[in-house]
Amino acid sequence: METYGNSHKKQKLSNAAESWGMQRATNVTYQAHHVSRNKRGQVVGTRGGFRGCTVWLSGLSGAGKTTVSMALEEYLVCHGIPCYTLDGDNIRQGLNKNLGFSPEDREENIRRIAEVARLFADAGLVCIASFISPYSRDRLNARKIHEAAGLPFFEVFVDAPLDVCEQRDVKGLYKRARAGEIRGFTGIDSEYEKPEAPELVLKTDSCSVNECIQQLVDLLQERDIVPVDASYEVKELYVQENKLDLAKADAETLPAVQIGKLFALNCDRGDEKRVWGRGKVGA
Repeated sequence: METYGNSHKKQKLSNAAESWGMQRATNVTYQAHHVSRNKRGQVVGTRGGFRGCTVWLSGLSGAGKTTVSMALEEYLVCHGIPCYTLDGDNIRQGLNKNLGFSPEDREENIRRIAEVARLFADAGLVCIASFISPYSRDRLNARKIHEAAGLPFFEVFVDAPLDVCEQRDVKGLYKRARAGEIRGFTGIDSEYEKPEAPELVLKTDSCSVNECIQQLVDLLQERDIVPVDASYEVKELYVQENKLDLAKADAETLPAVQIGKLFALNCDRGDEKRVWGRGKVGA
């Protein structure tokens, strides 16, 4: 989620020690990961082969970037593929807390993130970067940083119409931008430059979260990042809505076993319904 100050006036960045801890970005909220550090550590290296890459999710605020990124991270880790999500709000509370939303600060924000993502990818992780990143030039520079290091970079356009994004705006930032309380808000009075040739486009206004994850997994399988067996396991988790009744009917024909106790699995989140921009997976 993003919000801006009340001016486009360029603010000079200071390298003075006293400015390092200054929080300039406001209205940002920490996005909790679904995978614990212990769980992440258990699976690093459990599947042979180097899989380091960056999946760069770009789109309007409320398009579903965080929802997709956190869900993809969860499923990959649960299938033995180490990864980590860099979320825009999270980064602006630490590494980039001294950056605002001027064009110059935006450029520096993406430059830093691209360099960090490159390090994660170089370490053999699937790095998922979830940032509005509205400028084509900045996204191209992020790609070049990875290409120069010989690392795969996949640009994913998380595409949702502006009106849908505004409907999902649980914090009311779009409403405030419409009222003139926030200036330079992407999609309202600041342009978003749509990716011209992304590796993948996710239509989050018409696809469910699970369907988007499956499209991402398919892409990573085609590029030899996700092994076929892991991809197959992920596919087995889903039943398309138009085939749900048939699946239920098939299940009724299977032998039944009475279960006396239920045991929770670390990666079992079947009781959670994923909703765009709500619940445990925010937009």
